Amino acid sequence: MEMKREKLEHLLSLEKERRGVNREKLVFVGMHNVAQYYWCAMQAVFKSRENELEFFAAYLYDRIRYSEYLGLIDRLPESEETLLDIGNGITFSDVEKLLKESAERTKHLSFTFNARITTDEHGKRVMVINPDLSPKLRQRYEIDAKARGIRIANPEEFPQLRGEFLQTTRAEQYPTIRWNFAWEGYVVVGVPEGITDRFVYEFKTTGSRFLLHFVKPVALTQADLYGYFFRRERKRVQIYIVEEGTTETWEDEVNKTKAIKVLGNFKRVDGGWAPPLPKAWKCKRCEFKRVCKLAKAI
Repeated sequence: MEMKREKLEHLLSLEKERRGVNREKLVFVGMHNVAQYYWCAMQAVFKSRENELEFFAAYLYDRIRYSEYLGLIDRLPESEETLLDIGNGITFSDVEKLLKESAERTKHLSFTFNARITTDEHGKRVMVINPDLSPKLRQRYEIDAKARGIRIANPEEFPQLRGEFLQTTRAEQYPTIRWNFAWEGYVVVGVPEGITDRFVYEFKTTGSRFLLHFVKPVALTQADLYGYFFRRERKRVQIYIVEEGTTETWEDEVNKTKAIKVLGNFKRVDGGWAPPLPKAWKCKRCEFKRVCKLAKAI
């Protein structure tokens, strides 16, 4: 199911109206963004507001496709109100069933991202190549980029893409599913790197051991959120350190108290509370520094 942005924006406004909240109020958020509170609380909220339509689209898409798969609907309704009601009958037991069936369908598959074309800070197209590719395969992409007049960019310029590349070759592979959960006026959307019967799995990459100390709290908290909402008792977290070529691993009980605490703190910041200042160097490359009151105070 594909919808134009204008249609999604209209449905998001309608859904907020149905919930009795102002259209400007943040409702649909991602667990990843909430966990970023421990990197920078203001960035977590700014990013969530920027990404809200994306998370609403995920919420709507999942409710519709899983309702169809479970036999709860056989066609899309004409009424927008009825469309937004789709998925109300899906239970957590259904989500567990979908997860198990997805695991069976994908257990023999593997995925590798070879290269991505994106834009740099100047708006020019660049190609980012998976650093784990063989020299021969890398050369093919370099030739293609040169023929198209596209610059080859260092993966370090794009940490998110770097993480996606390395995840396909360095992360452990487990089944997963994306789903949404209600929490105090928010709809929290999450898709762990993996979910087993025993634990949730989270994988991240970081450039150096210095940065590891700042990425680790985010990764652990993200796993706590996954464990809290997906009802798993343990978490397994791995962070790959690029400059060392090594992976650090932590496995522990899910800290549900911490998950609830970060949700509460996120809600306070979203409501106007000024959180503690982040490290000043984090603001230098932050896309929100010109509108952030914390950045101006540092």
